Amino acid sequence: IDFVGKTWTPVDSHADTAFSLKELNGNGHTIYNLTINGQAMFTRFAGSGDVTVKNVTFDNASVNSTTINTSILTVQTYQNVLLDNVDVRNSSINGGYKVAPLIGTVYNENPATTITATLKNCDVENVTVKATSYDFCTTGMVAFVYADDNDTIEFENCTVKDVKLMAPNDSYKAHAAIYTTDSESLYNEAEGVTVTNVTFEAL
Repeated sequence: IDFVGKTWTPVDSHADTAFSLKELNGNGHTIYNLTINGQAMFTRFAGSGDVTVKNVTFDNASVNSTTINTSILTVQTYQNVLLDNVDVRNSSINGGYKVAPLIGTVYNENPATTITATLKNCDVENVTVKATSYDFCTTGMVAFVYADDNDTIEFENCTVKDVKLMAPNDSYKAHAAIYTTDSESLYNEAEGVTVTNVTFEAL
């Protein structure tokens, strides 16, 4: 599926709108040349029930934003989400802060519930991730997890390869796979993610 010359208008999948994403199955297709002049394809994965995105590759995608939370798929998830066999290649993700290829933020605003974000068989390769603000992070997969102790993000058989992270400051802000509320080391690696050649460049 070739998006050359086309611009995607982000979809708000919040529960208070007419559209609520439950499953996106790419059936093995590759989406080429997707341009998003905004934060993400979907403003957020939210609402009742779980969300699954699977079997799709993004090649030569370009996401351009100046605000918080920038990624290809979603700005924020408020519920259980599964990404299975979702790949990003040869792409650039540019945002203000909390910038990542797949998900901007995993956030649970309800302390009475728990959520899990699961990434399986997801690969990110030859991607540039750029944040223009000093606040928080650029990462190779998921930018930021802000949740209670019972909320989790899980990786299985994922890879991050040949990724350049760019930001004004490298102090606890650039990470190979994920930034969580308790991670403060540069280029932290998460269990279930193989990391190869992740570099950082200060702006």
